[in-house]
Amino acid sequence: MKKKIYIDFDGCIYDTIKAICTLYNEDFQYYSDYHYVNAEDIKSWDFDELNCANRDYINIYFNQKRFFDKLDFFKNAKDVLLILNNILNIEINIVSMGYSPNLKAKEVFIKKSLPFCKFIGVNFKEYKDKSHINMSDGIAFIDDSTKNLETSNCSRKILYGQNFNWNKGWTGERIYDWRELEV
Repeated sequence: MKKKIYIDFDGCIYDTIKAICTLYNEDFQYYSDYHYVNAEDIKSWDFDELNCANRDYINIYFNQKRFFDKLDFFKNAKDVLLILNNILNIEINIVSMGYSPNLKAKEVFIKKSLPFCKFIGVNFKEYKDKSHINMSDGIAFIDDSTKNLETSNCSRKILYGQNFNWNKGWTGERIYDWRELEV
C-alpha cells in the first residue's frame, strides 16, 4: 500500500499571507489611512494589520483569480513535494479549509500547479477544523494551525512555519523550511 501524507495549503505550501498583502497594498495605496504592509507584519488570523479593509473584504481576495496569480510556493516546498511523490512514491493529499468558491479555485489551481497531488476541501460553513478527515493512514500531517493538528487522528503531526497567534504553544514537531522534513 502506498504511503500517504496530508498537508495544508494556506501557510504551508503557498505563502497566502504574502499574496493577501500584495493585493491589499495594490488596492488601498491611495487611501489616507493606508500604510504599506509586508507579509512579515501579519500576526493575526483576521489580518487586523490591514487597517483599511475589514475581514469580509479580505475574504473576497481568497476567491479571486488575481489572488491565485500572486501565490508563491514557500521556499523548497515544490521541490520537496516532487521528491516525496516522484522518488519516495508517497501520495500527497492537500487538505485545505475555505468557503465554496475558494475551495473550487484551490482545486483548479492545484490541478495546474501540483497535478500529482490530491485535493480535499473542507468547507468552513460545515466544519471548524479538519478532524472529520480520516488521516490515520498518513505518515504525517503538516499544518500551520495548532488546532488542526491537535484534532487530527494522524499519528505524526508537524507544525510548519513561524510563530503566529494561531499556533502558539505548540510543543510537538516543527519545521521552518521544507528541507527539514524527514519521512
